[in-house]
Amino acid sequence: MKLTIDTKITLNDGHAIPQLGLGVWQTRAGKSCEAAVLAALEAGYRHIDTAAMYGNEESVGAAIRISGIPRENIFVTTKLWNSDHGKPEQALDTSLRKLNMDYVDLYLIHYPVRQRRQSWLALEALRAQRKARSIGVSNFTIRHLTELLAETGTVPAVNQVEFHPYLYQQELLAYCQAKGIVIEAYSPLTHGERLNDPKLVAVAKRYASAGAQPARRWSQLPLAHKLSRAPETKSTAQILIRWALQHQLVVIPKSANRRRILEDADVFDFEITSDDMQLLDGFNENLRTCWDPTHAP
Repeated sequence: MKLTIDTKITLNDGHAIPQLGLGVWQTRAGKSCEAAVLAALEAGYRHIDTAAMYGNEESVGAAIRISGIPRENIFVTTKLWNSDHGKPEQALDTSLRKLNMDYVDLYLIHYPVRQRRQSWLALEALRAQRKARSIGVSNFTIRHLTELLAETGTVPAVNQVEFHPYLYQQELLAYCQAKGIVIEAYSPLTHGERLNDPKLVAVAKRYASAGAQPARRWSQLPLAHKLSRAPETKSTAQILIRWALQHQLVVIPKSANRRRILEDADVFDFEITSDDMQLLDGFNENLRTCWDPTHAP
């Protein structure tokens, strides 16, 4: 199937999640966050990932309302923070109030903590109340998932983890695929730490831009919102995003820069060859640019 900015992956509960989304971690609340979300929506993104801990849920909700795009056409994720595990329903109600929404499309346990079983049971109830259409987890290892599945009745729809060629978690991916859990890749660009890696640069140089636009809605954008010109070759960031997409991951690159948001979406006019996918798979060095959940309780 040809990938487009509209491509979705069907979750184990029947709902569909857009494969490309915008992450807003560390995006300052207020005009900066609103502008980033609006730029993404104008470029064709239909998936926004926020969290209570990010402190910008109000800005995300405001931008969605300003966009004029019907709420049901945008997939919104938020997350249960560690200090709220004793009160998940209250925490989600607070998030919904800040977002000014009746429901979120995906509610995640942000980190594995000791109270995760009780919180997961509460998330199951929130899904039954339709305050969260889908529920999942974030930063869960195979051990955490195995323990959760042994104790509860609902398989998480999503496990959101750091994932990129330099942290190619093959065992976790295989486990989740076997259980019907979609892997969602955060920090897919390694926080910029490997964007200038000569090996990755060499791969990027093999992929010239075809000049195709990232989405059919691109032609509707004001000229000032578009890239000034198509790059001669794909960027290393675009290679990393495309790699994740071709591994059938959901991928949520984060940026508050309009130009980068547009560039991150311009990944649908080329395909990485099987040889280069295998080469990129071999870049793994267990590089974590975020928190390591391996020894979490």
